[in-house]
Amino acid sequence: MNPDNFFAELKRRNVYKVAIAYVVAGWALAQGIAQVFPVFDAPNWIVRLIVVLIVIGFPITLIFAWAFEITPEGLKRTEDADAMPPSSRPSNRAWIYIVFVGAAVSLSLFFLGRYTAGNRTTASNDKKSIAVLPFASLSANKNDAYFADGVQDQILTNLAKVSDLKVISHTSVRQYKTGAERNMREIGRQLGVAYIMEGSVQRARDRLRINAQLIDARTDTHVWAETYDRTAADLFAIQSELAESIVTQLKAKLSPQQKAEIEERPTQDLDAFELYLQAKAIIDSYINATDVRAALLQALKSLDDAIQRDPNFVSAYCYAARANDLLFFFDLDPSPERISLADAAVKAALRLRPDSAEAHFARGDYYFRCLRDYDRAQEELAIARPGLPNSTPFFILSGYINRRRNHFADAERDFSTAFALDPRNPNAYNLLADTYVLERRFPEAVHVYDNVLVAGEQVPIVRFRRASCTLWGTGNTRPLRDVLAKFPDMEFAGGQTPARAWMAMLEGNYDEAERVLAASPRQDFQDIDFSFYFPKSWYQAMIARAKGDSVRATAAFRECREILAQRLIVKPEHARTIAVLAQVDAGLGEKDLAVREAQHAIDLMPISKDIYDGALVLEGLAQVCAWSGDRDRAIELVQKLVSMPGYTNYARLKLHPLWSPLRGDPRFEKIVASLAPK
Repeated sequence: MNPDNFFAELKRRNVYKVAIAYVVAGWALAQGIAQVFPVFDAPNWIVRLIVVLIVIGFPITLIFAWAFEITPEGLKRTEDADAMPPSSRPSNRAWIYIVFVGAAVSLSLFFLGRYTAGNRTTASNDKKSIAVLPFASLSANKNDAYFADGVQDQILTNLAKVSDLKVISHTSVRQYKTGAERNMREIGRQLGVAYIMEGSVQRARDRLRINAQLIDARTDTHVWAETYDRTAADLFAIQSELAESIVTQLKAKLSPQQKAEIEERPTQDLDAFELYLQAKAIIDSYINATDVRAALLQALKSLDDAIQRDPNFVSAYCYAARANDLLFFFDLDPSPERISLADAAVKAALRLRPDSAEAHFARGDYYFRCLRDYDRAQEELAIARPGLPNSTPFFILSGYINRRRNHFADAERDFSTAFALDPRNPNAYNLLADTYVLERRFPEAVHVYDNVLVAGEQVPIVRFRRASCTLWGTGNTRPLRDVLAKFPDMEFAGGQTPARAWMAMLEGNYDEAERVLAASPRQDFQDIDFSFYFPKSWYQAMIARAKGDSVRATAAFRECREILAQRLIVKPEHARTIAVLAQVDAGLGEKDLAVREAQHAIDLMPISKDIYDGALVLEGLAQVCAWSGDRDRAIELVQKLVSMPGYTNYARLKLHPLWSPLRGDPRFEKIVASLAPK
């Protein structure tokens, strides 16, 4: 047969159309079974068999297309169909419809697969997920309650070493106190776990009784229970046995190294262990302390006592390093001596256990918080990671570092993991939402707080931050005003007082703004971010400036300058402090000095080194230029700021008095309009 005639005959017999329709339909079917079958736990061999049958069916279908045609009268041989009158021949449009519908189904299933793959993986992993709730203390001594919490926490810590498990961290589980009725199904839903463990601890002299039970949260049925009645000296052995029993019940894989780590005694001294438990509880919850500095110093005293009793207590050294890191990082004690104490604790831990994941994490934390050496911090985390598969602090620290290095996709992944492991941990959910805010993905930030509320977290600060995200993205002040009105006494790290003052200033009610500020006993306040505290006099100056009271504004700026200068005596190269000092000097009319200071801050903290603080410092220079009358440079800097992650957003540019000098300039208004919600 002539090749040209052969291909023409293929076309006439609709073989090409059948081939296209078959490929599209086969692809759609393959996508469909790949999405649907896992829902019913169908084995993979069934999926593979169907795909093979689809492939085998392709040549068979082409043979049928050559030999037969579908007509209004049914299936006929092609030769018979050719003899039919044209009006009775099949319409070619049907093939177009088949291809179009098949393509639509195929594309829909393809994108469904892409956007639901993560959810299926999570659901699969959650079959080996567990939350260890606080244990009840049945001891006659009511002061032993912390001991029961410590037993529960150590069991949780042991389970968290198993990489084949998902283990909810202590911050989220401690919300479910003993004594109250527990709805296991609801707790499982809130925490995203399949299993829940609860128990009790009773200590009398040298005897110890620990009861534990494992519950399937999906069905609220008891799966396993055990009672351990031994001497107090067997505490660590009990905790290890219990953790290994849970691993067995959940059919999780336990490597020899993980088994050895679970069975290792953290200390030989039970009194030292109790001191460590007290300190650990304080440090793990420092964010909720009324006086963070006092709380961390109290924890350090307990850790020092524990180390005195057992100089080989690695975990105690690691937590001592963490407490010192936090004191320095949050400027609660930014002295060189504090850095030395943190360094000494890390070195002691690594000297005792060079292979300890916990010790390498401690050194990474030290490099990040005390030295701002992000590369070396990440190197330490890479060493620690295999041994800390369920560590919320690990993923939070990794996210911190990635964010400052401008690796936002990695930071988002880290904070998302931390949030999954600890859904009611304020650090985890705030940092995830804050990362979306920096990327100006405000609906996603709001969604994080929606998930937090679904998980059962009802503290007012969650609603405040959700409303703040809405404001920054849309310029709508109503949700934030409503939250502030509903919770008039809410004050967390001083962050709500500036918000109340700002809302009053937007209404032109400067007297109310002054009243709100004066009513707070605090002398410094958080503002847009979590890492810097502005003196009260800064806000007094801002209100007076907006009000047009230059005398009071000047007096407040001078007071603020003195406070910032005192801070710089302790940390002379703190870029954020220098940047705010530059803004103060701009407010005092010292333009040249202010520009030099702002540029010095940028030199100390360039964006290439740290995009998080770098953007905030660059914003300081933009505001100095705006306040000093250099509109061209100010607008140029604002344009640069909105092209990178940062807190320069729609609402702040449109509404905040910091940017009042630029309003009305068409170039500035164009930038603001570009950030408006679409």
